[in-house]
Amino acid sequence: MQSRWVLPAATLLAILLPQGAARAQATAPAVHASAPSAAPTPRVRGIVRLVGEHGGDKVAELEYEDGSTPDVIAGGGVGLAVGVAVELARFGRQALDVQAALGAKYRTIPPATNQELRWLRFPAEALLFYRAPNGVRVGGGAVVHLRNRITANGEVVNDRVSFRNTPGFVVQAEYARQNVGVDLRYTALEYHPSDDRAGSLNASSVGLGFTFYLSPRAAR
Repeated sequence: MQSRWVLPAATLLAILLPQGAARAQATAPAVHASAPSAAPTPRVRGIVRLVGEHGGDKVAELEYEDGSTPDVIAGGGVGLAVGVAVELARFGRQALDVQAALGAKYRTIPPATNQELRWLRFPAEALLFYRAPNGVRVGGGAVVHLRNRITANGEVVNDRVSFRNTPGFVVQAEYARQNVGVDLRYTALEYHPSDDRAGSLNASSVGLGFTFYLSPRAAR
Protein backbone atom coordinates (compact mmCIF):
# COMPACT_ATOMS: atom_id res chain seq x y z
CA MET A 1 0.00 0.00 0.00
CA GLN A 2 1.25 3.44 -0.87
CA SER A 3 0.31 6.59 0.99
CA ARG A 4 0.46 10.18 -0.23
CA TRP A 5 0.58 13.29 1.86
CA VAL A 6 -0.99 16.32 0.34
CA LEU A 7 0.66 19.27 2.09
CA PRO A 8 -0.81 22.76 2.15
CA ALA A 9 1.18 25.26 0.10
CA ALA A 10 2.24 27.24 3.17
CA THR A 11 3.62 24.08 4.82
CA LEU A 12 5.48 23.08 1.67
CA LEU A 13 7.10 26.52 1.43
CA ALA A 14 8.16 26.28 5.07
CA ILE A 15 9.94 22.98 4.34
CA LEU A 16 11.63 23.95 1.09
CA LEU A 17 12.61 27.54 1.91
CA PRO A 18 14.73 28.92 4.75
CA GLN A 19 12.78 30.06 7.76
CA GLY A 20 13.35 33.80 7.25
CA ALA A 21 12.31 33.69 3.60
CA ALA A 22 9.10 31.78 4.41
CA ARG A 23 8.17 34.37 7.04
CA ALA A 24 8.77 37.18 4.58
CA GLN A 25 6.56 35.52 1.93
CA ALA A 26 3.76 34.97 4.44
CA THR A 27 3.72 38.44 6.00
CA ALA A 28 4.38 40.69 3.00
CA PRO A 29 0.83 40.51 1.57
CA ALA A 30 -0.68 41.36 4.98
CA VAL A 31 1.49 44.45 5.35
CA HIS A 32 0.56 45.58 1.84
CA ALA A 33 -3.14 45.11 2.48
CA SER A 34 -3.18 47.07 5.74
CA ALA A 35 -1.37 50.23 4.50
CA PRO A 36 -3.70 53.19 5.21
CA SER A 37 -4.53 55.80 2.55
CA ALA A 38 -3.72 59.46 3.26
CA ALA A 39 -6.84 61.52 4.06
CA PRO A 40 -7.00 65.08 2.68
CA THR A 41 -6.94 67.84 5.29
CA PRO A 42 -7.95 71.52 4.94
CA ARG A 43 -5.04 73.87 4.30
CA VAL A 44 -4.48 76.49 6.96
CA ARG A 45 -1.71 79.06 6.45
CA GLY A 46 -0.49 82.01 8.45
CA ILE A 47 0.10 85.23 6.52
CA VAL A 48 2.40 88.22 6.93
CA ARG A 49 1.65 91.08 4.52
CA LEU A 50 3.64 94.24 3.79
CA VAL A 51 1.91 97.02 1.85
CA GLY A 52 2.35 100.57 0.60
CA GLU A 53 -0.81 102.54 -0.20
CA HIS A 54 -1.58 105.87 -1.87
CA GLY A 55 -4.73 107.90 -2.41
CA GLY A 56 -7.50 109.84 -0.72
CA ASP A 57 -8.07 113.47 0.25
CA LYS A 58 -5.27 115.85 1.15
CA VAL A 59 -5.32 116.46 4.90
CA ALA A 60 -2.28 118.72 5.30
CA GLU A 61 0.45 120.36 3.23
CA LEU A 62 3.63 121.55 4.91
CA GLU A 63 6.25 123.78 3.30
CA TYR A 64 9.92 123.14 4.12
CA GLU A 65 12.84 125.57 3.92
CA ASP A 66 14.15 123.80 0.80
CA GLY A 67 10.84 124.52 -0.96
CA SER A 68 9.45 121.00 -0.81
CA THR A 69 5.78 120.58 0.14
CA PRO A 70 5.02 117.00 1.21
CA ASP A 71 1.32 116.20 1.31
CA VAL A 72 -0.43 114.15 3.97
CA ILE A 73 -3.24 112.21 2.30
CA ALA A 74 -5.92 110.20 4.07
CA GLY A 75 -5.35 106.91 2.25
CA GLY A 76 -1.56 106.96 2.16
CA GLY A 77 0.80 105.00 4.36
CA VAL A 78 2.77 101.81 4.86
CA GLY A 79 1.37 98.81 6.65
CA LEU A 80 2.12 95.44 8.19
CA ALA A 81 -0.57 92.82 8.84
CA VAL A 82 -0.67 89.28 10.22
CA GLY A 83 -3.48 86.79 9.95
CA VAL A 84 -4.64 83.43 8.67
CA ALA A 85 -5.89 82.05 5.33
CA VAL A 86 -8.08 78.92 5.37
CA GLU A 87 -9.12 76.80 2.41
CA LEU A 88 -12.90 76.86 2.66
CA ALA A 89 -13.76 74.55 -0.26
CA ARG A 90 -12.01 72.80 -3.13
CA PHE A 91 -13.31 72.05 -6.64
CA GLY A 92 -10.70 69.94 -8.40
CA ARG A 93 -7.67 72.24 -8.74
CA GLN A 94 -9.67 75.36 -7.85
CA ALA A 95 -10.56 76.53 -4.35
CA LEU A 96 -12.23 79.16 -2.18
CA ASP A 97 -10.16 80.76 0.60
CA VAL A 98 -11.32 82.84 3.54
CA GLN A 99 -8.76 85.22 5.02
CA ALA A 100 -8.72 87.36 8.17
CA ALA A 101 -5.99 89.77 9.24
CA LEU A 102 -5.18 92.56 11.70
CA GLY A 103 -2.45 95.09 11.04
CA ALA A 104 -1.05 98.57 11.57
CA LYS A 105 -0.88 101.40 9.03
CA TYR A 106 1.44 104.35 9.58
CA ARG A 107 2.07 107.73 7.96
CA THR A 108 4.42 110.51 8.95
CA ILE A 109 6.27 113.48 7.41
CA PRO A 110 9.97 114.04 6.64
CA PRO A 111 11.97 115.13 9.72
CA ALA A 112 11.57 118.80 10.64
CA THR A 113 12.99 120.86 13.51
CA ASN A 114 9.70 122.56 14.37
CA GLN A 115 6.96 120.07 13.46
CA GLU A 116 5.95 116.45 13.95
CA LEU A 117 3.00 114.55 12.49
CA ARG A 118 2.00 110.91 13.03
CA TRP A 119 -0.99 109.00 11.74
CA LEU A 120 -1.58 105.50 13.08
CA ARG A 121 -4.52 103.14 12.54
CA PHE A 122 -5.15 99.41 12.87
CA PRO A 123 -6.92 97.84 9.86
CA ALA A 124 -9.00 94.70 10.53
CA GLU A 125 -10.28 92.79 7.51
CA ALA A 126 -12.17 89.67 6.44
CA LEU A 127 -11.87 88.60 2.79
CA LEU A 128 -13.09 85.80 0.49
CA PHE A 129 -10.94 84.68 -2.46
CA TYR A 130 -11.33 82.48 -5.52
CA ARG A 131 -8.04 80.63 -6.13
CA ALA A 132 -7.21 79.46 -9.65
CA PRO A 133 -4.81 76.59 -10.48
CA ASN A 134 -2.18 78.97 -11.89
CA GLY A 135 -1.66 80.75 -8.53
CA VAL A 136 -3.99 83.71 -9.15
CA ARG A 137 -6.37 84.74 -6.38
CA VAL A 138 -9.19 87.26 -6.85
CA GLY A 139 -11.55 88.40 -4.14
CA GLY A 140 -12.71 91.04 -1.73
CA GLY A 141 -14.41 91.75 1.55
CA ALA A 142 -14.82 94.19 4.42
CA VAL A 143 -12.28 96.35 6.26
CA VAL A 144 -12.43 98.75 9.20
CA HIS A 145 -9.68 100.98 10.62
CA LEU A 146 -9.58 100.82 14.43
CA ARG A 147 -8.08 103.42 16.79
CA ASN A 148 -7.64 105.76 13.84
CA ARG A 149 -5.86 108.91 15.01
CA ILE A 150 -3.69 111.67 13.54
CA THR A 151 -1.51 113.73 15.89
CA ALA A 152 0.40 116.93 15.04
CA ASN A 153 2.83 118.73 17.38
CA GLY A 154 4.92 121.79 16.54
CA GLU A 155 5.02 125.47 15.64
CA VAL A 156 2.87 125.07 12.54
CA VAL A 157 -0.03 123.02 13.93
CA ASN A 158 -0.94 121.41 17.25
CA ASP A 159 -3.94 119.13 17.08
CA ARG A 160 -5.22 115.59 17.40
CA VAL A 161 -8.12 114.13 15.47
CA SER A 162 -9.70 110.72 15.99
CA PHE A 163 -12.00 109.00 13.50
CA ARG A 164 -14.93 106.63 13.89
CA ASN A 165 -14.73 102.92 13.06
CA THR A 166 -16.48 103.23 9.71
CA PRO A 167 -16.36 100.05 7.58
CA GLY A 168 -15.30 99.98 3.94
CA PHE A 169 -14.66 97.34 1.31
CA VAL A 170 -11.65 95.86 -0.45
CA VAL A 171 -11.08 94.23 -3.85
CA GLN A 172 -7.79 92.47 -4.51
CA ALA A 173 -5.97 90.47 -7.18
CA GLU A 174 -2.92 88.42 -6.24
CA TYR A 175 -0.41 86.15 -7.88
CA ALA A 176 1.29 83.67 -5.55
CA ARG A 177 4.18 81.32 -6.22
CA GLN A 178 5.17 78.84 -3.51
CA ASN A 179 5.04 80.85 -0.25
CA VAL A 180 5.20 84.42 -1.63
CA GLY A 181 2.41 86.48 -3.18
CA VAL A 182 2.29 89.88 -4.89
CA ASP A 183 -1.04 91.73 -4.92
CA LEU A 184 -2.75 94.86 -6.15
CA ARG A 185 -5.54 96.14 -3.90
CA TYR A 186 -8.17 98.87 -4.02
CA THR A 187 -9.74 100.03 -0.74
CA ALA A 188 -12.92 102.14 -0.67
CA LEU A 189 -13.20 103.92 2.67
CA GLU A 190 -14.32 107.17 4.32
CA TYR A 191 -13.13 108.70 7.58
CA HIS A 192 -15.60 110.53 9.82
CA PRO A 193 -14.25 112.56 12.79
CA SER A 194 -15.41 111.24 16.14
CA ASP A 195 -15.80 114.74 17.65
CA ASP A 196 -18.06 117.64 16.58
CA ARG A 197 -16.13 118.41 13.40
CA ALA A 198 -18.30 118.29 10.31
CA GLY A 199 -17.55 116.56 7.06
CA SER A 200 -15.66 113.44 6.09
CA LEU A 201 -12.46 112.42 4.34
CA ASN A 202 -12.11 110.19 1.33
CA ALA A 203 -9.57 107.60 2.52
CA SER A 204 -9.76 105.32 -0.54
CA SER A 205 -6.43 104.02 -1.77
CA VAL A 206 -4.57 101.77 -4.19
CA GLY A 207 -1.91 99.53 -2.67
CA LEU A 208 0.86 97.18 -3.71
CA GLY A 209 1.42 94.34 -1.25
CA PHE A 210 3.72 91.40 -0.62
CA THR A 211 2.39 88.41 1.33
CA PHE A 212 4.46 85.66 2.94
CA TYR A 213 2.55 82.42 3.62
CA LEU A 214 3.53 80.33 6.65
CA SER A 215 2.39 76.71 6.39
CA PRO A 216 2.30 74.63 9.61
CA ARG A 217 4.42 71.51 9.74
CA ALA A 218 2.61 68.24 9.37
CA ALA A 219 2.10 66.37 12.62
CA ARG A 220 4.31 63.29 13.03
